[in-house]
Amino acid sequence: MALVNITTVGCNQTRSTLGCNFTYQKEKNNSTNIDWTKIGLFFERLEISMKILLTFIIISTILGNTMVLIATWKERSLHQPNKYFIACLAVADLLVGLVLAPLKVYQMRHDNVSRSKMSIHLCRFMVWIDTFALTTSIYTLTFISFDRYLKISKPLQYKSLMTSSIATKVIFIIIFISTAFATYSATPQSGSSGILITGNGPCLQADPREYYLLLFISVFLLPILVISIMYALIFLVAHRRQKRWQNGELGQTSTNLNEQTATLRQDMKVIRMLVIIMGVFILCWSPWFVLISYLLFGDLLNLNKWYKNMSDIYWGNIIYQAANTLPLFNSLCNPIIYAWLDQKYREAFKHLFRQTVSWFRSRIR
Repeated sequence: MALVNITTVGCNQTRSTLGCNFTYQKEKNNSTNIDWTKIGLFFERLEISMKILLTFIIISTILGNTMVLIATWKERSLHQPNKYFIACLAVADLLVGLVLAPLKVYQMRHDNVSRSKMSIHLCRFMVWIDTFALTTSIYTLTFISFDRYLKISKPLQYKSLMTSSIATKVIFIIIFISTAFATYSATPQSGSSGILITGNGPCLQADPREYYLLLFISVFLLPILVISIMYALIFLVAHRRQKRWQNGELGQTSTNLNEQTATLRQDMKVIRMLVIIMGVFILCWSPWFVLISYLLFGDLLNLNKWYKNMSDIYWGNIIYQAANTLPLFNSLCNPIIYAWLDQKYREAFKHLFRQTVSWFRSRIR
């Protein structure tokens, strides 16, 4: 019987992690027999599957988010401060499709020795871009929740409070914070291997625990807490206002009541869309944060104990790859949600599609 000692190559040597390329050292001891030929075939098939999935994510993410940006640029109905935040979110998602996901596919083409010799500049860039994309996404979503609360709670003052100039300044601040956080994460002192563990070779760090704890609190836990509070307040304000309208406490006529109710319903549809976007974000990112917490702080660090048989190896790596791919999958979900739930984007996409078809027909003729 053999005891399997699994260490990672191209990952932090002080923390064994699932999903990296493994080297296996067999030591004689009492343990379950493992068929290493089958394990090798499993990793080959898993790698092929991941390449196909990542290719699909890359193409879909680029197409979807490019449509959002073009529609926002060309359609006057989308030239609104709140839509600029959606465009900012689309830019962050587009970076994932254009840069981060392709670099992950590029990584998969190299063996362990090649990865260990990866250029420090490419390595740091990968760490930088995945941290920047996540931070931009989460802080944009956070401010969108505040913007929607402002729209519902102060409908008459909203246009003066949230102008295009103010929206541009807010986006600049979000980008500045994301750039600072990403730059810190890419420095040797930060202890970071990238949010999605993109660091290899020269990027290996001694102990990433403090960095990931900071990441979990500042880029995931606190923003989600703020967003949850904002949306709870939104529904509370909307519910109270609807009751006052129905009871005639605002002194409005029946015609005004119908108009205001229709406006509120439209606002609630937009808010529902944003809540779904936030829900998808949490569903896509939570597994990764849970897994990385176990890997860094839990008993999973002892992989000799965790990997007792072939089934553990199979499921351990499948779970890791799923948790590490879901954040990338999140980047292609947002344009689908817009097209499904937001009427203005739906009409803009249809108009853009008709223009594209007309252009192709004119070129063919």
